[in-house]
Amino acid sequence: MKYIDTSVIVSALDPADPSTISSIELLRRREKVVSELVITELSSFLSGNKNFVNLMAELSGDRASSSYAVILYILQKFDLLFLPVQQTRVEMPIGNCGNIMSFAVELSRDIPMRALDLLHLSYAHAMMESTKADIELITRDREFEIHKSEIYRAAGIKVMYFA
Repeated sequence: MKYIDTSVIVSALDPADPSTISSIELLRRREKVVSELVITELSSFLSGNKNFVNLMAELSGDRASSSYAVILYILQKFDLLFLPVQQTRVEMPIGNCGNIMSFAVELSRDIPMRALDLLHLSYAHAMMESTKADIELITRDREFEIHKSEIYRAAGIKVMYFA
């Protein structure tokens, strides 16, 4: 199963991006999933895009409904499966946290990456555990490439990076 990082989707949507064609080709592959975090980042990206904001206003005047409509369109266009993961509570020294956050904190001790990147890894790991399928994280974010051996060792997730 391929966990698609937001960077790949954003690249596919941006005709000015030199990797647009490569991103679209990667998104044509089978068995692709996205997490709640990808949906959140995609929504944030779209809302910060002037053209998209204007398009939402033209469509309905209701930015929230239009935002979900565009996200659904993108998911369908690229045949991306939104795969929510079951959150469980984990006891940590600071108190109860969700398993996604707990695993991201655990990874942060071994892998020096940004918090959102660690959360992507944590979501991918939770998907791997719930589906019992191998996960390959597809990304344009170089940080994943730099730390791919540590990521595999700590989380069992393969990384495919492309520029």
